[in-house]
Amino acid sequence: MKIEVVDPQDDARLLRWNAVLRESYASGRRHVWSRSDDATRLQFQNPHPTRRSVLLLADIDGVAVGAAEAHVHPGDPAEVEIAVRDDHRRRGIGGALLRAVREALRPSATVIRAETYSDDGVSFALSAGLRVGSRESRQIVGLPISEGTLADQDEHPDDIDIHSWSGPCPDELLEGWARLRSRVSDEVPMGTLTRATMRPDVQAVRRNEQRMSEQGYILVRSLARAGEESVAYTEILLSRSDTEIVHQDDTFVEERVRGRGVGRALKVANARLLMGLPESAGSRILQTYPEPTNTPMLTLNRSFGFEEADVLTVLEGPLA
Repeated sequence: MKIEVVDPQDDARLLRWNAVLRESYASGRRHVWSRSDDATRLQFQNPHPTRRSVLLLADIDGVAVGAAEAHVHPGDPAEVEIAVRDDHRRRGIGGALLRAVREALRPSATVIRAETYSDDGVSFALSAGLRVGSRESRQIVGLPISEGTLADQDEHPDDIDIHSWSGPCPDELLEGWARLRSRVSDEVPMGTLTRATMRPDVQAVRRNEQRMSEQGYILVRSLARAGEESVAYTEILLSRSDTEIVHQDDTFVEERVRGRGVGRALKVANARLLMGLPESAGSRILQTYPEPTNTPMLTLNRSFGFEEADVLTVLEGPLA
């Protein structure tokens, strides 16, 4: 077996690497979204200015049998993914890839974090010294959601205004959006995982919007305001290169307005906006990731018709 670093500018090898990750990610699962080749090119051939990425490909006699992906921002845990093709598992390939990732990350990180949807993946990570930090229920609902379902949920307090748009945040809402985004890292349930500190940074929001647009994503967003103050938001990611499965990203409601239907109103507004976009005509599945202990969100999702597809386990441990 040979493990080599993938040069993102080597287009053929980059896509070969992504194919192994995509195949492994979807194995034994249904309605799975994975990164398209176009998004892979855009993400890695124009790298993030402050993030270090490690891309590894394992070959046996010229056949790609495994791949690894790792990303780290200064001071944060490194996000690691290990993939081995089904017909080459239990041969030590995953362990060899993880050792190579740890060696490559040594100057940049002290903690690694990994995600898996399988019991075998959990066992592998535990044997490598990681611990379970959190679990999330991957839930899906068919698109389009009926207008009847949305109408049943469509009410919110009179003192709350909902603003919806696709693409970059309007200038007049940007400061409030950035402030709420920074709150997520402090307040959203993360089990025992290491929390990253995020400052309200409007320039970081603009940089992220630019990169997401360059990678082919449409940002579908709704923001709730009480008077002149932003109090809640939600965001959906729609990939132009693969519109079938749409990803519900963050939903955050400040504690002072929770229990008043604000989150529900945001989700109704955002679903309507999504389904009104021409790019969503081929969209068939909307997926989201609440924690199994987040009872209010689970109840809200059920009212929209979401059902559990599988469970994501996130593990974390020392780099060494």
